[in-house]
Amino acid sequence: MKENVLFKKIYGSVAAANIGSAMGAAVEWVSVPGGGWKAIEDKWGWVEGFMSWIQKERDVRYWNNSPLLHYYHMDMEPGMTEDGAEIRYLLALAIIEKQGRVTVDDMAEVWKKHINREDIGRLVNPHIKIHYDRLMAGDGVTHIPPRFIGAMTPWPGLVDAPHMIGPIGIINAGDPEQAAYDAAEVSLLLQPAESGGTESSKVIAAATAAAFDPQATVDSIIQAARENVSINTRGILDEALELAAKYPDIKEIREPMRQHFAPTYPYADGVETAAEAIALFAITKGDVRDGMIGATNLGRDTDCIGGMLGPICGAFKGIDEVPAEWVDQVETAISRNAYTVQKMDMIKLSEGLYDALSAHKSRLDYQSKMIEALRSK
Repeated sequence: MKENVLFKKIYGSVAAANIGSAMGAAVEWVSVPGGGWKAIEDKWGWVEGFMSWIQKERDVRYWNNSPLLHYYHMDMEPGMTEDGAEIRYLLALAIIEKQGRVTVDDMAEVWKKHINREDIGRLVNPHIKIHYDRLMAGDGVTHIPPRFIGAMTPWPGLVDAPHMIGPIGIINAGDPEQAAYDAAEVSLLLQPAESGGTESSKVIAAATAAAFDPQATVDSIIQAARENVSINTRGILDEALELAAKYPDIKEIREPMRQHFAPTYPYADGVETAAEAIALFAITKGDVRDGMIGATNLGRDTDCIGGMLGPICGAFKGIDEVPAEWVDQVETAISRNAYTVQKMDMIKLSEGLYDALSAHKSRLDYQSKMIEALRSK
């Protein structure tokens, strides 16, 4: 394992994202149906670690006007991640294969190669089947361009895009503006342009990129998230941050946050979830342990909150501040799951992202030297 700070930040971001997804997934099934944080507390008390969980076989509709989606029965051991971690891994794989920044077309090619359609609904979320089938339809003349597929989703504003987006912040380390731009680009496979899904992706990608700055502070990371989104999204972030300032404790904020967002939507959309992640980042000052526990117990869409907060905290603090026992447990659970697309362990994935970022830096160095040479003539 590389020992420099850059690698530690990349590995921290990758690991904390998976930890947040895994810890939150075990409690989401009692939280999302409307029970929120109180249902979690009533069943388990204050959750501070991983638990086994069961994905029940069932057909569901996300929203009205939604097709039925089929989930298969899955027994998940403590530390196992969920659907958001699957497509986050594929996004990281696209970056590694491209050795640099990626487009929606790059991500689409990785989906084609690595998603097994028969397994969609086990770990890869069942709604991905609709996007995947549209991606595979037609031939070289009649196919649907990947950047148009998200525009046809029945679920604009869904949490899928921001939940996967952490690696975009990594490849754009230190450049939150470019991270936000790239986040909007790759999200087009899942979400319409300018939707809450793409906007919330920009929040998480920009904050993750800003967390790589050696001079980064909690405030500078939050500001990067605010500066790179629309005025409407910024307003929702500010509402959540105002609650964080008024209730600066991960237990105290649970009910005020529920009261603030529940009347808008009974579950949680992308912008709400990104705002909750940023609020928890402010409260916990980016601490990985406190942040992941706070996300798990907050209620609402707990796995997505953790999966969005994790890459920011992990990039800010680095792998040395991520509990090693958590990393080991998640790594073990993923390695023993027969259906996951995550075939590369988290260290190797982080090394691949490190090499991709190094290749990207070389291109930026060349561009800088070229411009400087032209200026000197």
